[in-house]
Amino acid sequence: MKEKDGISECPEQQVILYVEKEDGKYEAMQTGSYISANYLDDYFLKRGNLEKALGEKINRGEINAIEYYMILEDLTLSELAARAGIMKWIVRRHLKPGNFSKISESAIKKYSVVFNITADEILKRQSGKGN
Repeated sequence: MKEKDGISECPEQQVILYVEKEDGKYEAMQTGSYISANYLDDYFLKRGNLEKALGEKINRGEINAIEYYMILEDLTLSELAARAGIMKWIVRRHLKPGNFSKISESAIKKYSVVFNITADEILKRQSGKGN
């Protein structure tokens, strides 16, 4: 990449690129992140729309909070089971909306660690009081 092609205005997030200078040598150059400057707003808009749609599904009883966070974190059933240390068939059972109240407190805590949130946030999301 030529030096002039690497320039991007994004003071919030800086990156280091190795670019070809006019003299033909490659050197490091600090510049703004092209992706952050051009696509980050779109990402947050889509993420917000996804959170809203999934929240509505919880309210209609189509999914529960565990599946909500699993989808947001883009995890498969196998990944969630492995990361939480819960057998896959049990996680599958936990994902059924009607079974949320049967999930043990210790399992909720394991899920919260995987999702990097508190157990209370999972419970609030399930009750419809989450953000």
